[in-house]
Amino acid sequence: MKKSILRLSALLLVLLLFPVSVLGEAVDVEDVKMLESSDQALPIDFTPGPAPKEEGFSETTDENGNTVYIYEDSTIRVVASETRWFVPDEPKDKTGTQIWMADVTIADPSQLRTASTDALKKGGDHPLGDFSDSSKTEDVAKLAAVYNAVVAINGDSWGANGRNEKHNYGIVFRQGNLIDCKSKLDPAGKKRMDLLIVDENGDFHGIHSAAEEDLPDPYTVDGKKVMDIFTFGPILVENGQAIHDYQGADRAQGGTWMYMRSDEDAQRIAFCQLGPLHYLLVASAVRKSGKNYALTLPQFADFLAAQGVQFAYNLDGGQSSIIYFSGIGSYNASTGKKRPLWDMIYFATAEQ
Repeated sequence: MKKSILRLSALLLVLLLFPVSVLGEAVDVEDVKMLESSDQALPIDFTPGPAPKEEGFSETTDENGNTVYIYEDSTIRVVASETRWFVPDEPKDKTGTQIWMADVTIADPSQLRTASTDALKKGGDHPLGDFSDSSKTEDVAKLAAVYNAVVAINGDSWGANGRNEKHNYGIVFRQGNLIDCKSKLDPAGKKRMDLLIVDENGDFHGIHSAAEEDLPDPYTVDGKKVMDIFTFGPILVENGQAIHDYQGADRAQGGTWMYMRSDEDAQRIAFCQLGPLHYLLVASAVRKSGKNYALTLPQFADFLAAQGVQFAYNLDGGQSSIIYFSGIGSYNASTGKKRPLWDMIYFATAEQ
């Protein structure tokens, strides 16, 4: 297994250091193999999933000769690929933007899981990853190894509360448990943020500019139990349509929303749903002289909508923008530096 990981890591490093002008396109949604419904549901708690199987990892090449990395067993399929996107009608975009994606199909919604660094806290007495302690951050590779993540993405930096204005308002709800709410959904209505809600079927729902009274109660949505709620945003794609206006009058609560540099170009990351039990993790690169044209949030939303996603949610970008695929290593959309994480969203195999 170690040899396989090192070999795939080296290949990814080559892709990151020497990007070519045109890379592979995203996987066609209609061509993705849909898995059989699984009776191997994982427990709804903070325990890790089974370890991925070494024989599940493989690689192939796309029509442009670029390497595509795959993990597949009877309960999960991950296709990791890289592309370069040129912003339509943007004369300044001479190089395109390096974008990395992981297309994920699972058999059971319990395979979409969340975890915090609590399990790695030395001397701690917290249950495994229960989000009760925000004092520790950790490298995503170590966190993914503890939880046997097949593929993972950084979360909403829940533990940064008090350290950064963007993290002072919100709700922490994970694996069917309310962890924290307090008064962080700004009652004044000036610094509200969009929420991503994941229900028991693994389907995404959003609340724009959420106040505490907007929360689903008793934590159900459309008659389904809530499994996770994330506070960051904004929502970038809804019902397949890109959203460009993040503060205007068309938004809930009169357009109140925390300013998050939507018109600045930066490295971005998004958690997206393509269809039932079908997801897309997407990270776009930071601006590099002569190599990358970094994206604004509206541009990023346009790219995501073009991939056929039905719902896309912006997560903590910058050096926090990390996609980790256990057969390859981590892809970081910034300058190569990786910010330690408080939490991650991950997908696990359910195959014992």
